[in-house]
Amino acid sequence: MRKFILIFYLLFTSFISNSQEDKVALDLLNSMSDNYKKMKGFTSSFTYTMENLTEDIKDSFSGKISVKDDKYILFIEGQKIINDSKTVWTYLEDLNEVTISDFDPSEQDISINNVFEIYKDGYKHKFIESTEGFSTVEIYPEDENKSYFKILFKILDNNLLSSFTVYDKSNSIYIYSIDDFLEEELVSELFTFDLEKYPDIEVIDFR
Repeated sequence: MRKFILIFYLLFTSFISNSQEDKVALDLLNSMSDNYKKMKGFTSSFTYTMENLTEDIKDSFSGKISVKDDKYILFIEGQKIINDSKTVWTYLEDLNEVTISDFDPSEQDISINNVFEIYKDGYKHKFIESTEGFSTVEIYPEDENKSYFKILFKILDNNLLSSFTVYDKSNSIYIYSIDDFLEEELVSELFTFDLEKYPDIEVIDFR
C-alpha cells in the first residue's frame, strides 16, 4: 500500500511540475509573440546554419528580412523574395528572372517571419532553463507527419528572439541566429514587386 502511495505521489508531483513548466514556457512564448505583434515593422539580419549529423555536413549563409504584419521581403543567397500576404515574387538577380505565385500559408516553411506565432496551434511546450540574459523553450508538433520533431527557442530577457533551432527527423538541424535587429515603421508599398523597374526581365507566372 505504501509503495502504491509513493508511486502515486511521484506521478502527481511530476504532473504538477510539468504543468508549471508548460505555463512558464507558454508565458515566455506569449510575451515574445506579443512584443513582435505590437511592432509596426522590423528588419533583421540573420545567419542560417544547416547541420546533418549523419552525413557530417555543415553549411551556413547570411540573410536579411523585413517584416510588417503578415508581409515580408527576404534577401538570401542571390534571391529577393517578396510576400504581400497574397502573392509571392521570387527574383533571381543573376538571371534577371522573377517567379510569381499565389501565397499558400499551408506551404510556408518555418522562418523568421512566422516563427513568432507557430507555437499557438498544434504544439506542446516545455520550459528548459533560464540563464543570464535569455530563457530556453522547446515546442513539439502534435502532428506526427511533420518533417521535424522539435523547435528550440532562445528568448532574450527583453522578449526578443535570439535564435531558434529546428530539429528534423532526417537528423538535420537548422539554426537561425539573429545577428542584429531594428524595429522600424515600414510602408506597405515596400512589399510588392514593380516589374517596370526591371527592364527585359523574364517573368514566370504560376497564378
